[in-house]
Amino acid sequence: MPIRIVLADDSPFWRQQLGAILEKEPGWTVFQATNGADAVEKSIWTHPDAIILDMCMPILDGLSAARQLRRVSPKVPVLMVTVDKSEFLEITALEAGAVAVFSKMDCLELHKFLKQMFAKAA
Repeated sequence: MPIRIVLADDSPFWRQQLGAILEKEPGWTVFQATNGADAVEKSIWTHPDAIILDMCMPILDGLSAARQLRRVSPKVPVLMVTVDKSEFLEITALEAGAVAVFSKMDCLELHKFLKQMFAKAA
């Protein structure tokens, strides 16, 4: 079963790095977005199985995008990533609709979380 993931971050380097890790999984396709507004738009037409948002992005930040996505696609899990993970940001992200928050330094943990999440859904 194909897996579609929208990955939004304003850093092309980080999008490419995480995208490459995720697309090594058979059947996983990553749609890259450069900001939260782009992620919301791409989520409407790609019908993703998960959405990964950076907290700090131009135009529409990750928290605002998560709130919009909760209204538009309430069943799609949203994961947040940030450079400066803190308990406050984690609580704020969960309140905005995220199911989990990861440090950008924990790409492998994020990957593991997604694999487990998709395995449970199968």
